[in-house]
Amino acid sequence: MSEVELNAVDIPDYLKCEPRTYKVKLNHWHEDTCELEFTVAIKCIDAHLHEHNNFWSNHKDRLEENSGDIVAVILKMIGSTVYWWCCEHNSNSVHEKYGVNSIFSEEGWDPKSFEITKLYFENYVRDEDFQFEPVVVEG
Repeated sequence: MSEVELNAVDIPDYLKCEPRTYKVKLNHWHEDTCELEFTVAIKCIDAHLHEHNNFWSNHKDRLEENSGDIVAVILKMIGSTVYWWCCEHNSNSVHEKYGVNSIFSEEGWDPKSFEITKLYFENYVRDEDFQFEPVVVEG
């Protein structure tokens, strides 16, 4: 790529930083139902993370519950979203369009700011794990 071409590519200010990578794991309280662990790269500055948090309701509460740590807020939000995606798709794919990274194309997220590079999900809930009993309707 020529110098002219390089200068023509405008990188937004919020992406002009070194990516930060985190390993995220679902806590042990869920070990009987599933295992979830993933590695995510945050590719944007903290001010942009605040914009993501502010998009959703209860943004002030989330920030307060995490002692003002915006990275912790975002990692927990991503964790919850990844969990529900994995439950729905029962997949370990990190493909950007068809895998877990597709979550960042949803409203409120920016696919340029995040990337999940590794994903491990194992669901231990089986049909046999459910119990049922008839309900008598009183009338």
